[in-house]
Amino acid sequence: MNVLEVKNLKKYFPLRKFGKKHYVRAVDGVSFTIKEGEIIGILGESGCGKSTLGLLISRLELETEGEIKFKDQKISETLKLPKDIRRRIQIILQNPYDSFDPRFTVGDSLFIPLKINQIGDSDDDRRNMILEHMEKSGLTPSKDLYRRYPHELSGGQLQRLSILRAMLLKPDFLVADECVSMLDVSVRADVINLLMDLVQSLDTSMMFITHDISLGRYVSDRILVMYLGKIVEMAPADVIMENPLHPYTKILISYSPTLIKKKTRIPIKGEVQTLLSEPKGCRFAPRCPYAQDICYQIEPNLVEISPNRFVACHIVEKEARS
Repeated sequence: MNVLEVKNLKKYFPLRKFGKKHYVRAVDGVSFTIKEGEIIGILGESGCGKSTLGLLISRLELETEGEIKFKDQKISETLKLPKDIRRRIQIILQNPYDSFDPRFTVGDSLFIPLKINQIGDSDDDRRNMILEHMEKSGLTPSKDLYRRYPHELSGGQLQRLSILRAMLLKPDFLVADECVSMLDVSVRADVINLLMDLVQSLDTSMMFITHDISLGRYVSDRILVMYLGKIVEMAPADVIMENPLHPYTKILISYSPTLIKKKTRIPIKGEVQTLLSEPKGCRFAPRCPYAQDICYQIEPNLVEISPNRFVACHIVEKEARS
């Protein structure tokens, strides 16, 4: 059963430039599904729409167009979800210092969601539950940390607490948005292992947003590569890493020092641009070293090249047909 179904999802941000109204197409016609217990990785450069997609699905941002279903129940077109569904969809943000109210102790920040959702038989039961999970997560001494305020803790400690706060609510679906990108390398592995242990123990489906390709491969069952608001390739993680088809995916992998010991980097021109007008042709064509005339004229569709493998590229589609 699918825990999440996304159809033609779009998010346009209005922008006024030179007196004229334009739209930034952050997410532009994205469709995919996520099965129960599945972890899907969202890869791409900064500005490709990954985080906006995560905010839309977690219902912190309202879509411009499209449909989102959570366990066959429509949750799009509104940010006001029933309390039970809101509990079952959680998000871990990139900056842990932005995730906690500085007026509350970290203990209160974990306790209040449990009390609101009536998890635990009593207040003492909830506090003991929090302290027990803090101890298991290496947040010791737990009673001392429970009474501290966010500014008194490190980024690694706060991100562990962010993960605990989300997972104590026993969600069915979790969005993890670059959850270790702001942490020191020395603590990233511990935080990721904590996240994976909790996700797997609760059989929680997860959207793992990252720009670290090797981390995406380690965490994800399936990978979705985005560029300028569009999906350009989607397939099982090992399949994409071992044999990328879309030029953009090939370039991303060629620049990852941890995936291939000896390789030649594929040259790429310029940087990700923000779309302010209706695009023509493939969005990656201006930067693609393999672009042909058709790439500048017709936008490619995301097509199934082989079972469970989707690519949006005229060149790849032509080669698959021949």
